[in-house]
Amino acid sequence: MDIKLLMLWFSVVSAILVLAGVVFAFFGLDILPVSKNVLLQWESAIYGAIMIGWGTTLFLAGRLAFRRNDAELMKILLFGLIVWLVVEAIFSFYLGVFFNVGVDLAVLALFSFPLMKAIREQGQGK
Repeated sequence: MDIKLLMLWFSVVSAILVLAGVVFAFFGLDILPVSKNVLLQWESAIYGAIMIGWGTTLFLAGRLAFRRNDAELMKILLFGLIVWLVVEAIFSFYLGVFFNVGVDLAVLALFSFPLMKAIREQGQGK
């Protein structure tokens, strides 16, 4: 298959995932036909699975970005982290889960520091 077609396919599936995330963030997973008896456990399992997948993506893509000293990939990772943690912090604040706002800020700082440092150093030619 043509690489442009494969990139389009990947982009469309990614956009659908983002849109599904927006719907669930605003309307909740209880819009789906899931028994209220298992909804919380199911949401927890989904949240855990997303963290496992996202963490694996960050680990692998992050190591590749640092090995290659690829500032463009580092900026992409940083942008994804900011979107994730800012949106999560806003919803946590809105729903009154204030401790998670602090967790989100701490996680963002822990990931952002090495990315921003490496991006700046590459920009300075080091």
